[in-house]
Amino acid sequence: MKKFHFILLLCMMTVTGIRCDAQMVFFNGRTTADTIMVGQPFDYQLSLTIPKDYLVDWQQFGDTLSQSIDIIEVGDIKTKELSNSNNVIMTQNLKLTSFDTGYVYVPEIAVSYSNSLKDSVRHTLCTNEKELYVTTVAIDTTQAFRAIKGVMKQGVTAKEILPWALTIIILVGIAYLIYYLTTHKTVKEDIVEEKKKPLIPAIVTARAKLAEMKDNEQWNSEKTKDYYTDLTDIAREYLEGQFEIDAVEMTTDEIMEAVNKLNVNNLTKSKLHETLVTADFVKFAKANPSTEQNKQSFNDINSFVEDSYVYYQEEEKKKEEDDK
Repeated sequence: MKKFHFILLLCMMTVTGIRCDAQMVFFNGRTTADTIMVGQPFDYQLSLTIPKDYLVDWQQFGDTLSQSIDIIEVGDIKTKELSNSNNVIMTQNLKLTSFDTGYVYVPEIAVSYSNSLKDSVRHTLCTNEKELYVTTVAIDTTQAFRAIKGVMKQGVTAKEILPWALTIIILVGIAYLIYYLTTHKTVKEDIVEEKKKPLIPAIVTARAKLAEMKDNEQWNSEKTKDYYTDLTDIAREYLEGQFEIDAVEMTTDEIMEAVNKLNVNNLTKSKLHETLVTADFVKFAKANPSTEQNKQSFNDINSFVEDSYVYYQEEEKKKEEDDK
């Protein structure tokens, strides 16, 4: 009986091991260069092997990877299906350089993923740190030593005089303009000051744009990326106009950090967060949600706008009562 249990356990471990192996995720960064000259560009390739139905949040890059590593160019993310496998391989090439000398390090680069849109568990993988040696320009010591020549005086050229002449002309012109405006200023009583157009409240603009999307049923559009861009832009502009949150320039995490300070209820915040995350997957990981998911995202943004505006009205009412 014990022998039977042992064989059964061994079979379960084997089947489980095969299943886990099929779903393993690999992420690495590699370069063929171990030594470069200062300022010399070199390629650094990121490679991610992952099941094709997983959702990936790829890291966005700026101008630098670290204080020692500068980014010259960021390549497109390319996806290729592997034959006889449920996996795909995603690659991206970075062209880097360094202006430090000695040993420098390409830092760890992280990528996160989840099993599906509904999976709230996020997994993170990092590349290994890459050591690189940066050399200076070699000096040819076989050549004869030559003394440094002294400073040679040279006549003033028209090219050197021109900036000064232009500066003097501009200053004289500004001085004359100030003199003219202060000595010839007249007041015309019949001039009617143009009235500034009243600013349209953010809630009105958001409602109008959402109503237009609803009338056009844009969640049925095949241009999913454009749909989510328009939808999240409405939310970002609303947050900026209604709550003075600079959401247009923020990432999803930065937006949610700012919204959390508003003390809006968790259900309202979760609707905004789920749509922003879905939009990120569509724009950066080429996810393709269903029409039902697209419509749900529209409903979530619409609910967030209305619910948060109720919160805004309650806060304004409290301020008026406190001022009395």
